[in-house]
Amino acid sequence: MSVPSADPQAASPAPVFLPPPAPLLGFSAEEYRTRRQALRSACPDGIILLRGSTEDEAVSPGRYQQNSTFLYFTGVVTPGAFLVLLPPDLPAVAGLRGAAPDVREILYLPKRDAAMETWTGPKLGPGTEAEAATGVQKTADSSSVLGALMAWARRNSTLYLEAPFGPDNETSRVYQLMNRLKAQMPTIHFKDATDAIGHLRMVKSPAEIARIVEAIEITQAGHRAARAVIAGGDGRHEYEAEAAALQAFRSHGAGLAFGSIVGTGANATVLHYEENCAQMKQGQLVVVDIGAKSGAYCGDLTRTYPVGGVFGDREKEIYTLVLQALEHAISSFKHGDTLQDLTDKCKAFYKEQPQRAKDANGVEQMLDNFMPHGLSHHLGLDVHDVGDRLIPLAPGHVITVEPGLYIPSEGIGVRIEDDYLVTEDGLELLGPPLERGVDELEAALKAE
Repeated sequence: MSVPSADPQAASPAPVFLPPPAPLLGFSAEEYRTRRQALRSACPDGIILLRGSTEDEAVSPGRYQQNSTFLYFTGVVTPGAFLVLLPPDLPAVAGLRGAAPDVREILYLPKRDAAMETWTGPKLGPGTEAEAATGVQKTADSSSVLGALMAWARRNSTLYLEAPFGPDNETSRVYQLMNRLKAQMPTIHFKDATDAIGHLRMVKSPAEIARIVEAIEITQAGHRAARAVIAGGDGRHEYEAEAAALQAFRSHGAGLAFGSIVGTGANATVLHYEENCAQMKQGQLVVVDIGAKSGAYCGDLTRTYPVGGVFGDREKEIYTLVLQALEHAISSFKHGDTLQDLTDKCKAFYKEQPQRAKDANGVEQMLDNFMPHGLSHHLGLDVHDVGDRLIPLAPGHVITVEPGLYIPSEGIGVRIEDDYLVTEDGLELLGPPLERGVDELEAALKAE
């Protein structure tokens, strides 16, 4: 007679969890705590809800990436997470049983799932270990966040979040979340925290600046690798230079901040050209606009190289004008300037030059007509980081300066870009100088 088996559920082994990756990206817990306190001070009259990305919101095929705002305030990459920040007079215990009176911040994380982690890797889950690792006062299961919000909303119906805008806002996850909250809490009042978040993220801490410099230095290594291919002369392909840059990035543990742009000849006149398939011909100019992403922060540098290492006369003339525009932008910068002011100054500089070029219809035009983009953008967790073009630049802002001239009728495109920190004294170049003058650039290409 057989012996009855034990309860299958009781006999099941306990799930085995591997240690999750450390959060905070190498920054201190105090760095993130300071950011969260600043956001609470900027939005003091309501509850703040920040939503993390989910794995089905991959930024590239099969590759998950946490959204930059959530990463900025938590340093947590776990998919499906939420952060709730409470105003001073709202007791946390009203929505989170057992919460201490001083709890003002709660990180909601999905419960760990050993079977799922077999496929996706270990994840940070709620509990005291996560609280110690992140520095957030309290963690809880993400499945309980809506119930907690409903309880808190009975006492304070104002909810701050990053509100979606634009023609596609109805398809965004935040918009769907807002509809879900409104359906369950009809009296809730939404306020947009986007501007407050943007103002905080625009000013980079010393730790952030050091990380951006690291990304810039790796980007420079990519440029040296790419230009060595271009210096080799006729017959090589754009993708060979692209591959050399990517190899340099990966050998330093970095990824791509954006899709690499390597455009030769007429392709150099296409601002966001990313095909990178054409064969390079002797004497053509090649725009190489690349950026490494290291520890979640971006570098963004552009140089324009002559195939074979020597500029032709017309190519040198156009290149020199773009370099002069960059130097003019740096020297003419003054406090109170906005990104739009910098662009206007650059266009005015081009308009003052005696040189001309023909447009697609063969009509001669002043050079300001051949730079269709802005001169600068903010740089940080995103390559086009948050920041209003009409807000005066202030110490702690990190921006690019990237004048260009693009003349399709001549098959000539030039862009030169470096990254700068706004200081009390002006614009400070970040990272060691990377050759950009004609003579020093030709010498560097000859040495490759």
